[in-house]
Amino acid sequence: MYRVILADDEEIIREGVARAVGWEALGLLLVAVAQDGEDALAQAKDLRPDIIITDIRMPRMDGLDLIRALREQQPNCKIVILTGHSEFDYARTALQLEVSDYLLKPVELMPLCRVLIRLRRELDTQHSEQSEIQLLHQQAQTDGRLKQQRLFRRYLAGQESAEELVASIAPRWRNTMLCAGVLVQIDDFDRLTEEMDEETIFTFTQRLETLLISHSNEEIQIIENDNGRYFVLFIGESEDELRFQIRSYIRRLRAATIQMKYTTIVSSVQNGGIAHCRQAYDEVQRCVDCAFLLGAGQDIYASETMEADFQSPLPAGLDMRRITQALAGFQKQNIHRELTEITESIRKTTHNSYLFTSMLVSFVYGEVIKLLDDVHCPIQSIMPEPMTAYSRLMACQSLDSMMGELLRILDDICDFWAENAEGNQNAVERAMVYMQEHYSNAKLSLDMVAAAVGISPTYLSALFKQNAKKQSFVSYLTEIRLNHAQYLLRSGDYRSYEVAYMCGYDNSTYFSTIFKRYVGISPSDYRRAETENRRNMKGSDRNVDSHLSVSLLK
Repeated sequence: MYRVILADDEEIIREGVARAVGWEALGLLLVAVAQDGEDALAQAKDLRPDIIITDIRMPRMDGLDLIRALREQQPNCKIVILTGHSEFDYARTALQLEVSDYLLKPVELMPLCRVLIRLRRELDTQHSEQSEIQLLHQQAQTDGRLKQQRLFRRYLAGQESAEELVASIAPRWRNTMLCAGVLVQIDDFDRLTEEMDEETIFTFTQRLETLLISHSNEEIQIIENDNGRYFVLFIGESEDELRFQIRSYIRRLRAATIQMKYTTIVSSVQNGGIAHCRQAYDEVQRCVDCAFLLGAGQDIYASETMEADFQSPLPAGLDMRRITQALAGFQKQNIHRELTEITESIRKTTHNSYLFTSMLVSFVYGEVIKLLDDVHCPIQSIMPEPMTAYSRLMACQSLDSMMGELLRILDDICDFWAENAEGNQNAVERAMVYMQEHYSNAKLSLDMVAAAVGISPTYLSALFKQNAKKQSFVSYLTEIRLNHAQYLLRSGDYRSYEVAYMCGYDNSTYFSTIFKRYVGISPSDYRRAETENRRNMKGSDRNVDSHLSVSLLK
């Protein structure tokens, strides 16, 4: 409601107007009643009224002085003056001070209400226009931010050159010499979003993105990564300033209330221009594994992490990543090669062979069980009693027997995987076909698709990440929908909200947001651009036809 102050030195008029007008019915709120100009001005300073109704002739400060003071203090306030016939010269002066209206005393209720209704409508219009301007300003800021984010994301992915990046960014960023980055990662993102649909995941990540943006300024660029990660890029004039800026930013994030845990990884300061942001990005990416070892909710500095000794508890010289990669492929030949090399290495070294071998075997056994669990492979179908198999493995008394038993178990797992690989791939292909045919269904979910192809939702989710371009189910569904959306928009036959509905989005605002996020511009702008391209191409074709006709006539 709009706030009103009433000022008149005559109590009977003050009380009469205050009681007679149905303020709430008019969309107004009478916040104060004053007996002179000084009293009204003091209350206006605190209450910031939208409308003031004032008498002209009052003691201490009359209505004209009050209006002059209000014009300096609150230039947009609407003012209505109350005047008698003998005070018309005062009223004329008041009109020169741009009052909204005047009413003759004795004040009649209906004319006063008509004036108040008109002023409320004027205020509604002003607020609506201001809201639209603010909305357009915010939209322009959002569009600019998304365009810059997309540019930086392409550069960090190696899809843009340093020259293209520098040519397209603001001068402040182009001229900077120092930059650093922070990777902000939602902890356990895959587990938290496993059962969520596309829109719920978007809302979930928006909470962190909104928090990141709310603390940002022109010295910060936020680039959405994947799997719940955001790369926040900083620039500064000096290393000390830049480090202080980053520490302050992280403290503000930690102080904010948000119902999720996240880890931050801070790069070292890069010198040499904004193009070196890729080095900062690569540096924090290399520390993701260390962040996993250190646990959730940490603030990690890449320079300290790289200096620290983050080796496996197993002896130096053993590349556990190679072993894990060999296991993940479920290829017998690769696994045998890696474990044979390790066995020969154990024979040549002088450390405690049993302790080392049992530690290694425990690691490999644990990793392969974890891999099977990650892809929701039925472990009991291969080993009815996994713990019994592990105990038998640990009971082996020699290097050869322990490694031989481990290889036997791994061979059984590889054989099972090979026998079912074709069925797994076939299930994913059938799921993808089903999604292509039913993407327009807004209620399409992982459960629905899994039921259609005859496997469990969790197993289908795991297979998707392995087979469908390493994409999650939700990511692949979004890609299908947005590809079809671009096709429909290019045709020029449909409005944006119609395309949203045809592509499985009940909420056109969400569709517009997700489209802009992935494509870089809004659906309506994309449609206009494609229409303009077609028009230009038709014009070009007509010119070619015209030249051909002239040539033939010659």
